[in-house]
Amino acid sequence: MAQGKPSKADVAAESAARLEIVRIFAAPRALVYEAWTTPEHLGQWSAPEGFTIPEARADFRKGGDYFARMRSPAGDDHCVRGKYLDMVEGKRIVMTHAWLDGACQAGPETTITVTFDDVGDGKTKMTFLQEGFTSALARDGHAEGWTSAFNLLAILLEKLRGGREFVISRLVNAPRELVFAAFKDPAHIGHWWGPNGFRTTTYEMDFRPGGQWLFTMHGPDGTDYPNRVRYTEIREPEVIAYDHDAGEGSDAASAFKQTITFEAEGGKTRVTLHLVMATAEHRAAMAKFGAVEGGHQTLARLAAYIGKA
Repeated sequence: MAQGKPSKADVAAESAARLEIVRIFAAPRALVYEAWTTPEHLGQWSAPEGFTIPEARADFRKGGDYFARMRSPAGDDHCVRGKYLDMVEGKRIVMTHAWLDGACQAGPETTITVTFDDVGDGKTKMTFLQEGFTSALARDGHAEGWTSAFNLLAILLEKLRGGREFVISRLVNAPRELVFAAFKDPAHIGHWWGPNGFRTTTYEMDFRPGGQWLFTMHGPDGTDYPNRVRYTEIREPEVIAYDHDAGEGSDAASAFKQTITFEAEGGKTRVTLHLVMATAEHRAAMAKFGAVEGGHQTLARLAAYIGKA
């Protein structure tokens, strides 16, 4: 066929083969991504409302497989399997999706791409795209099922956010590029990082996705606190995201994920810290330790340092 304007039939066929759903969740991006990649979370939302998931397994890595058995309210089982084609932590998941028949033979395969974007105020835009349907009927059936599942996802995120998250924000009287720069250079960060009375010694800072920042925070009482940051995303001058722990051999239950966003507000910059703890118990312990007050003091020190620069 000669190249030219697509026919109405071509457009209709393309539309029937493609499903896109966009949702805004009141939760940070790290938490939404975690809900897609943690078995205990998936079991609470990844089937339509009223369904249960009595069996599921997943190898969360590029090239890994997954399988789930969903049970309807009427007691009918529906099995699905697929493969993870690509995974970029906190940003994107690409996977295949195929329903199995009674003999465990796979039916038509579709491809799912899920992307996660910060939209400010601690919220995340999730874009879900499923492609390769053989009919509009199949597409519409999946649209109904996924929409129901995403309603459950919103409920789960609300529970997780309430029990495990800190959000700390401050408006800094400086342009976004200048504020962002204070986070990426150890010559700057040592002057303001940490609560009042703390000092910071940096041993290594490789400021790039996949790089790490090794440092010790020295408390006013002389106690040293080793820290390790592993950067997962950097978008200058908008976002810094990382995994945080105390270094090799540290307790995984005390680790957390942090996303720092920088939003321009009329020549000033809104800096927001989004911390997601591993457990609600860890969040409670951190709150008792003074994490909220310490976060506000850290941002106040940042503002004061930039004001002197």
